[in-house]
Amino acid sequence: MDSGYWCEGCQKKDEECSVRYIMAVKVSDSTGEAWFSAFNDEAEKMIGCTADELNVLKSEEGEGNEFQTKLKEATWSSHLFRVSVSQQEYNSEKRQRITVRGVAPVDFAAETRLLLQDISKNKKTSQ
Repeated sequence: MDSGYWCEGCQKKDEECSVRYIMAVKVSDSTGEAWFSAFNDEAEKMIGCTADELNVLKSEEGEGNEFQTKLKEATWSSHLFRVSVSQQEYNSEKRQRITVRGVAPVDFAAETRLLLQDISKNKKTSQ
């Protein structure tokens, strides 16, 4: 009835609220794909801006829609994920819940060094 936002946790009314991310992300690599849950801090790293900033872009209208551009930039981008996996049962069906705990950009030079080390180890063991 009044303008503003009500917080159930604090039992307070505020004029402004802070928008936060709760994302379901489909992640794929050469071995397959999976759905991850990503929350605010990790989602900000993937999208490249805060949820408040993205919300402002969504409300702006115009020919060059920056909201869609921001989302397209985040699509098919490479990241290293640290995840936790838990088994849950729902309606007698077991499911995995994968939650993102950390996100980092891919360091291609470091990844290449790791692959070269693995190759040299495999060569030594096969000889």
